[in-house]
Amino acid sequence: CDSQERFTSVAAEWPGSVHDSRIWRRSPVRDIISRYDGAACLLGDSGYGISPWLITPFKPPQTDIQRRFNRVHAKERVVIERVFGQLKKRFPILGNCVRLSLDRVPKVIVTCTVLHNVAKHLRDPLNFEDDANEDGCNEDEGGEEVFENQATKQRGEQKRNEMLGFI
Repeated sequence: CDSQERFTSVAAEWPGSVHDSRIWRRSPVRDIISRYDGAACLLGDSGYGISPWLITPFKPPQTDIQRRFNRVHAKERVVIERVFGQLKKRFPILGNCVRLSLDRVPKVIVTCTVLHNVAKHLRDPLNFEDDANEDGCNEDEGGEEVFENQATKQRGEQKRNEMLGFI
């Protein structure tokens, strides 16, 4: 993702059990950025191997400057974790109980990331009163419908209707 909390690359075709470093090794992004031999770089966690184009934290840090570097590194990397949280909050279908056939899941993931980027571009606020439950599966329990205003409700319905074409 970028500093504007938008996804810049999505690899949705891999099962969740595949380690991130394996996906990275086979990533077209890695192939492209490695051609610049460090002129551009990404930040990775300590589960990745360090390279000129993928900077990981010191493991373990030995000096104060290394510890400070690791703090700055972690502060910058937290952006992607926050963006994943926003994505799951915006699209509860991405929780732990996706009820779709496996061949449709990658398309749904990519669709949700594209719609997330559109929402970011339009500065659509992400402040839902009711968060999804821990596993991301909200069962419809009925009750009174709650929304901020009519325009917000209509935008939500429009997004939901647009997503129907991809499911």
